[in-house]
Amino acid sequence: KDVDGFGVGGYVSNADPVDFALDIVEVEGEPAAKRGKLSGAKQVYRTPDGGHYIALAGRVGPSGGTPLQKRLVEDGSIVRDFDLDATIDRAARDIDRVDPVSDPGE
Repeated sequence: KDVDGFGVGGYVSNADPVDFALDIVEVEGEPAAKRGKLSGAKQVYRTPDGGHYIALAGRVGPSGGTPLQKRLVEDGSIVRDFDLDATIDRAARDIDRVDPVSDPGE
């Protein structure tokens, strides 16, 4: 099948696994989700105060919000340049802006 996105796997260089699950919410442009889930593609925005806002794709986001998701792969082809080094640098800068989260298992 064609790939429209990608993500990091559960293990990264001896790190503990990240416990999360993903739900299919859209198939070929058509909303498709389990009962009780919000169907349709989403867009994530960063707001000027550092918060995040999730909205259905194609809807107006929050005032002053910057959309964070950009299409990288479409119909199996890369559709935009992707600078991995710049992404790593941005993630390193962003981590300083995030409040630490304690381990709920502690």
